[in-house]
Amino acid sequence: MQLREYQERALDTFAGFLRLVADRRANDAARRAALAGAGLAADDLPDPVIQAWNEARKQGLAAVPTDWHMIQAGAGGTVPHICFRVPTGGGKTLMAAHAVERYFVDHEKRRAGLVLWITPSDAIFNQTWRQLRDREHPYRQVLDRASGGRVRLLKKLERLTPLDLSSQLCVLVMMLQSANVEAKETRKIFQDSGDYTSFFPSDDPLTTKRLLDSVPNLETHDLASLGGPMTGPQIKTSLGNVLRIAQPMIVMDEGHRAYSDLARKTLASLNPRFMLELSATPKAERSNILVSVSGRALKDENMIKLPINLNALRNADWKATLSKAWEKTEQLNEAAEKLRGNTGRYIRPIMLIRVERTGRDQQDGLHVHAEDVRKRLIEKMGVPPEAIRVQTATVKELEGEDLLSEYSPVRVIVTKDALREGWDCPFAYVLAILSSTTAATALTQMIGRILRQPQAQATGIEELDTAWVYCFDQEVSAAVDNVRKGLQSEGLDDIADQVRTGARAEGDGLRREIVERRKPFKGKEILLPKVRYREGKGWRDLDYERDILAHVAWDKLAYSRAKSVTLDGLQKAMIAHAYVDIEAGLAGDRIAGEIEDTEALEDRPLDRPFLVRQLLDVVPNPWQGMRILDEALQTIRGRGLPEVQIVRTRLALVNDIKRDLQDQVDAAAEAHFRDRVNAGDISFQLVGATPPADDWKVPAKITVTTTSRSKKLTRANGTPAQLSLFDPVYEDSLNKFEKDVALYLDEKDAVHWWHRIAARADWGLQGWLRNKVYPDFLCWFVLKDGVARLMALETKGKQYQGSPDTEWKKSLFKVLEDLYAKGVDRGEVQLVDPQAREMRFRILLSSEAHPQAWQTDLAALFAAA
Repeated sequence: MQLREYQERALDTFAGFLRLVADRRANDAARRAALAGAGLAADDLPDPVIQAWNEARKQGLAAVPTDWHMIQAGAGGTVPHICFRVPTGGGKTLMAAHAVERYFVDHEKRRAGLVLWITPSDAIFNQTWRQLRDREHPYRQVLDRASGGRVRLLKKLERLTPLDLSSQLCVLVMMLQSANVEAKETRKIFQDSGDYTSFFPSDDPLTTKRLLDSVPNLETHDLASLGGPMTGPQIKTSLGNVLRIAQPMIVMDEGHRAYSDLARKTLASLNPRFMLELSATPKAERSNILVSVSGRALKDENMIKLPINLNALRNADWKATLSKAWEKTEQLNEAAEKLRGNTGRYIRPIMLIRVERTGRDQQDGLHVHAEDVRKRLIEKMGVPPEAIRVQTATVKELEGEDLLSEYSPVRVIVTKDALREGWDCPFAYVLAILSSTTAATALTQMIGRILRQPQAQATGIEELDTAWVYCFDQEVSAAVDNVRKGLQSEGLDDIADQVRTGARAEGDGLRREIVERRKPFKGKEILLPKVRYREGKGWRDLDYERDILAHVAWDKLAYSRAKSVTLDGLQKAMIAHAYVDIEAGLAGDRIAGEIEDTEALEDRPLDRPFLVRQLLDVVPNPWQGMRILDEALQTIRGRGLPEVQIVRTRLALVNDIKRDLQDQVDAAAEAHFRDRVNAGDISFQLVGATPPADDWKVPAKITVTTTSRSKKLTRANGTPAQLSLFDPVYEDSLNKFEKDVALYLDEKDAVHWWHRIAARADWGLQGWLRNKVYPDFLCWFVLKDGVARLMALETKGKQYQGSPDTEWKKSLFKVLEDLYAKGVDRGEVQLVDPQAREMRFRILLSSEAHPQAWQTDLAALFAAA
């Protein structure tokens, strides 16, 4: 499953923070060594983890730059713990799996160890377990890639050995309540077990002392108090103690559930080496929020169904509500069938029904019971019995059902609270609330269950890109507010106004408004060029895979640093993780303390297929990947470097090879792109009227989403914006930086019009890298020299200044500017001003420290006006 742009950015930010932690820890170790050599104390040195966080704040990496919130490990030391704020439907579990890969492979330079994956509820536990167990699921595939296919998935109390931890990526999925230290006497993970004895010394007091010195918060028995012949402490052979020794990476799903002092104490007691929180609604006063994904980002990437169409029936009962909801489900099914006939894409819209009662003895005729609903669906509405599932705490008809399968007959799911959290199905389109007394709570709690978009891809059919809600005897304004509260509870605060009321409802819900161009620009055909490739006598859109990547000379690629790479530097990073070396354990048939990392054993052969798999993201041909790897190893070995160094640093080495190859592929792609430009095979030109469909046409009308609270964009003097291509422009369609840019353009004399392009509009610019560039603004301006220019602007946060992404876009924009100048004379183009001869691109960077800095570049462009 390909990561979305916001997910890539989030993981790059995560990797950047890990690099800061590694750098600060390396500096701290060097300073401590120097002080120790001089016989000086190192007690006053700053905490390297806090230093890394402060640097992340300074660089603009931290989404919420609060002071560091400390968690102290039970055995001592600061736990690096950060949070991904990801709304419901944003793919946080996929991001977590990739984060695990980056942590172990890139940061710790190994592919074995322990991940403690903590879930807050049974529903989320079961869903996570199914996904990670399925070898075909994208989450599991990421972990398999990270471990070289050596993933061991465990539930609590399953047998675990030091060999497992040293040779496999062990993922222990467990509920938070299971590790509650306050109730440890009743929690089995803190009780002695014969399944973990290989981690502990049995009767060796010296080895026991060494282990306790290394991990002082291990729980013990006082043998003297038991009255036996032995005295002193004996370490409990519990899973809890195994976790403390192994220092797991913790992935905490729904991290905001672990804010209590008890939960924090529980997590700290396990001595985590790193903790990643995932939450839609974290609190900045408790979490170190490194990444924050907006609802707008999910909407732009088609991850969620929006808007939400709310239908609040008046003077109706639950039966009428059910009938209307099923009618809509049937309409959606017809649309889905047509979609499948046209595209082959399979969607089976499902209706989710929330009832008042589900218990066997609760069918009293006064409250809406699950069986009442089932009976009416079958007898009065003709729904086949096999299409209905009831899911409650005791009746679990969904168990084992693959709702996404074409063979599943399920069209209706009836529940009360069992699916309130931790359950999602992209085919769930319609939510019917059949309770007037508890509708407010139900709307808030269950709206997130119908938001996920099938295949994370919009259909282009309005009905199938919308979530539908039906309720009765509710004031529509109150119902809308409750849906908004539900969106906020799912982390979708910034799009909480995306609620549209149905025909039977009134209020301030979402409405669509047709906005036309201003009068001077009506009837004008405004065309924008696309990057195209010559094919025979004609032109077509440039295709990255076909026209760029296919021309990379894969057989010419080689690891360019093979003759100079220093393995000592790579090895230093590899041994940074803290394993306790218990000598007695290494000498015998059990490991008495921290597990020896067999990644460092000298006699372990290289797993060449695994290493090649790491290169496939860059070199898609595995045979070429194997050739490159073998040639690199042959050169490195030819330099006389010890085989043990190669084995110990192989993960760091293959990552260095991967980075080197990516640079070569990008350079080759750019060279081929520029070569085709010079040969006249790539153009950025306006075709004009022959045929006009080949250009991107700025529409004559656009549809915008507003509410009764939407405000028109106004200048500082209170007058409405005057130069927007479309009128009006609403403030809630722009973020703060975009609003500043729009108002700046609106008050420039040289500007004839400007337009905020819809996010992810069709006008994407394909360059020599895979991802297209989607500018944010268009601006038409005329200078004193009489030359009209069309300018495309992209807005970015200050943290992207100097980033590789920003620099390559600047390079691409320069090429496109030159290409446009060459191609503007081709064809008859009816533009707003026939004198337009130039196109300009600019990247604007926001900065809290220098809020006006971005205006300097624009001012230079307008200086001749």
